[in-house]
Amino acid sequence: TNTKRAYKLQEFVAHASNVNCLKIGRKTSRVLVTGGEDHKVNLWAIGKPNSISSLPGHTSAVESVAFDSTEVFVAAGAASGTVKLWDLEEAKIVRTLTGHRSNCMSVDFHPFGEFFASGSLDTNLKIWDIRRKGCIHTYKGHTRGVNAIRFTPDGRWVVSGGEDSAVKV
Repeated sequence: TNTKRAYKLQEFVAHASNVNCLKIGRKTSRVLVTGGEDHKVNLWAIGKPNSISSLPGHTSAVESVAFDSTEVFVAAGAASGTVKLWDLEEAKIVRTLTGHRSNCMSVDFHPFGEFFASGSLDTNLKIWDIRRKGCIHTYKGHTRGVNAIRFTPDGRWVVSGGEDSAVKV
């Protein structure tokens, strides 16, 4: 038998309350973003004990986080339905996007475009244009909340999973 052994590389307190979501940057695999019940979005370097920065702005629990493919932008959706977009190089919020009427449970960036998607308990999936500052399309296929969304690696499709037991492409 070939048993693999695993060990804990790192453990740290990331938030003052529940950690609701996290993502690892795909470009370098060296950065981690976390979202918490404490309304905070924290950025970490893997292997380092302290956060690189805390991205302020949300006034309700953070339910979803994502990096873009370059690890320059972070999007975070909150219980309020608001989605905030930060530019990490400029260290500032570049967009506050409203449009969801309930918790934003999932965000995902297009793999090589200037777009990202968000899914909400309001049953809608929205596509946002980072440059044009707004929602460019709303998909209304689910009958209950949208909990998970992902773009396909080639960027042609976005897939959503919801509380209505359905997956939609």
